[in-house]
Amino acid sequence: MMKKHLKFNTKCKLCLLPSLAGTAVFFVIPYIRVLYYSLIDNQFRQNFVWLDNYLETLNNEYFRLALLNSMLIIVIAVPVLIGLALVISLILSFGIRKLKKLRTAFILPMLIPTASVVLIWRTIFTDTATPLPIYLLFIWKNIGICIILLSAAFTGIDENIYEAAKLDGAGTFTLHRKITVPMIMPTILFTVLLSIVNSFRVFKESYLFYGTNYPPDHSYTLQYYMNNNFLKLDYQSLATSAVLTSLIVFLIVSAGMALQRRWDR
Repeated sequence: MMKKHLKFNTKCKLCLLPSLAGTAVFFVIPYIRVLYYSLIDNQFRQNFVWLDNYLETLNNEYFRLALLNSMLIIVIAVPVLIGLALVISLILSFGIRKLKKLRTAFILPMLIPTASVVLIWRTIFTDTATPLPIYLLFIWKNIGICIILLSAAFTGIDENIYEAAKLDGAGTFTLHRKITVPMIMPTILFTVLLSIVNSFRVFKESYLFYGTNYPPDHSYTLQYYMNNNFLKLDYQSLATSAVLTSLIVFLIVSAGMALQRRWDR
């Protein structure tokens, strides 16, 4: 039995090798190279300047503007996205039965090409004085996956719990506040983290909407900053901003995972 068990473990490890090799080749090694570029003066002399590039990037007014706008998407658009997804999921899961057939409609934003959606957006939103069109496009594009995840969490709750609470005199609001939300909180936290990560990827939509590498200041995000440095072949600024962005995402995700583990206890 021991030999068979060892052979099974060995087979599992061998099955993981292609995935681990792909991760190393396409993610780990390139990231190490990016980290190396962020610590040298340029790709020709390759003299180590250590944290000078980071200090220069952090003092760059355009990087700070891009960072601020990226954080505003998280602070403003993500809570609205999660709130709408929660309300819609509640209606679809506990509301009128006929509305449950509409669940598949929320998958459409994930299937429709972004370019075609942007054409409609440019027709509707002619005023570019605010980042509202980009926020709404981000919400519309990502609300489908949020509704799917939250609806799946709702369907996983045992109905007997609701029946017992109703017998004790709990109303609809109390049911959802005391039972539904606490029981699906891990899924809510995961959905929030997923939405935050997706907020850092709002570039293609914004680029197609404005049609330029230099949008209005209110929509100039970290993706624009990195893309423009790439076009200027400024690999040190590009690498430094990429490392800083990855660190920000890592800290946010780590904080979210810590909250999720604490909630599970």
